[in-house]
Amino acid sequence: MKILKIIGVILLAIVLILAIWVMTLSDEAHLERTATVNAPIEKVFGVVNDFGQVNEWSPWMKIDPEAKYIYSANLVGAGAYYSWTSDHPDVGNGRQDILESIENERVVTKMGFEGMTGSYTADFVLEPDGDATKVTWTFDGKADAIGEKVFLVFTDAMLGPSYDEGLSNLKTYIEGLPDPEPEVIEEEIIDSDSIVVE
Repeated sequence: MKILKIIGVILLAIVLILAIWVMTLSDEAHLERTATVNAPIEKVFGVVNDFGQVNEWSPWMKIDPEAKYIYSANLVGAGAYYSWTSDHPDVGNGRQDILESIENERVVTKMGFEGMTGSYTADFVLEPDGDATKVTWTFDGKADAIGEKVFLVFTDAMLGPSYDEGLSNLKTYIEGLPDPEPEVIEEEIIDSDSIVVE
């Protein structure tokens, strides 16, 4: 019986320590990863601002190729969104919306995950780097529930590798796209013989 009491005291102490630890957790987290894409900024912006291309490079697509997606009618720029449903625990169900789109500078998105009530955003920030483009992909989370605070503590460990993989995929995808055809401006040819000078 004495041993059981000792074990009970130890378990109680562990629970109290964990409770104190959770109470001291920050309710916010920030993560960012950066890569240089060998493509002009207009080309990079055209991809990250288009939800129709997201699964060409998304690191989560290969986790569950059977996931179901629903897309908005307009897939480009502010107002575009897509949602997904998956039985895979690492993918789950959720939705992502483009909140703001500043041409060749930034794309701001909001994310919602089933069972989570916090506020989560992810941005793409673009900067010219010579003939290339510096791409910074960010994640910011603000948790409401205790469980989500614990998740945010491990943001870097849980999301960092996916962000690294995603940027690598994005770089490969964009650099493999053909360059857009240069715009041809048709000049009006004027027949000098038809000009009448009075």
